[in-house]
Parts: sequence; structure tokens; C-alpha cells
Amino acid sequence: MLEPMNAPFAWTVLAASSVAFVLIASFLRTRLPDRAVDLLLGLSGAGVAVGGLLFLDDVGIASWVFAPVFLAVGAIAHVKALFAGAGPFRT
Repeated sequence: MLEPMNAPFAWTVLAASSVAFVLIASFLRTRLPDRAVDLLLGLSGAGVAVGGLLFLDDVGIASWVFAPVFLAVGAIAHVKALFAGAGPFRT
């Protein structure tokens, strides 16, 4: 198993990923190509998952694999649903 990390590092990863998500979803989404936005959203979602897992003591390997993938896909789907043609924040 992996050793638990210290809380300041975990907060830093979580905060940086969250700020990146907000910046990408709000400001950069309309200025960058769609694939670049999807890639950056996926990376920020995976960063949120890793930041959250760093707080835990006993995390299995499956969690380190599936949580980042799940949140990467979820971050992309979340933004696509909110800013879709009939979504509440369409532009």
C-alpha cells in the first residue's frame, strides 16, 4: 500500500485542481479547442480525486486507479451537461 501523505500537500493538490477546474469551465472553455478543454477538465478531475485520496490512510490500488478515472470522466460530463444547448449555463 501507499503511505498516507501529509495534509498540507493533500490540500494543495485538491485546491489547485479545484481552481483549475473553475478556470477551465468558466473562462478557458470558450477560448480553447474542445479537445484541449476536455483534456484539461479530465486532468483537473483526476487531480481532485488524487487530492482526496491523499487524506486517507488505507487506500487500495483500485481506488488509486478508478477514482481519478471516474472523476476525470465526471468532470468532462458535468461541464458538457451544464453548458449544453439546453443546459442551465449555455453560452
